[in-house]
Amino acid sequence: MRRRSSLASQTGSALVVAIFIITVMSMMAAAMIKINASQAVTTTQEILGTRAWFAAHSGIEISLNKLFPIGDPLQMLTCKDIPTQISLVDFNGCSVTIECKQHSVEPMHRIQLRSIGRCGNGQYQVARQQQVWVKGLAQ
Repeated sequence: MRRRSSLASQTGSALVVAIFIITVMSMMAAAMIKINASQAVTTTQEILGTRAWFAAHSGIEISLNKLFPIGDPLQMLTCKDIPTQISLVDFNGCSVTIECKQHSVEPMHRIQLRSIGRCGNGQYQVARQQQVWVKGLAQ
């Protein structure tokens, strides 16, 4: 009789163990989903950051090309010839803003170019900035 009462007191213990295992496994699954979502956001921001950096670099290159036209090495233009917004065809969702400041000290002509590339929209927007100083002979 005693053996039978021992078995009767153990009924349902497997149910408690099963509920515990299900709870732990669901908590682990929730943590894995959260890690995966976080990794996706990080990857998106990294890609947008790289695109914004290259957009800013393209803005600098375009501005330098405007300042120092190819084929006329002695001609140097001024900040008024530099556009403030540049539209890039292959950078969908990216914009480039150019800031140009001119500092003239005879006989040198110094120009500071700052290019800000912005990519993305809404929650995922990244901006990168590049700056360059150029100089040439005052005209």
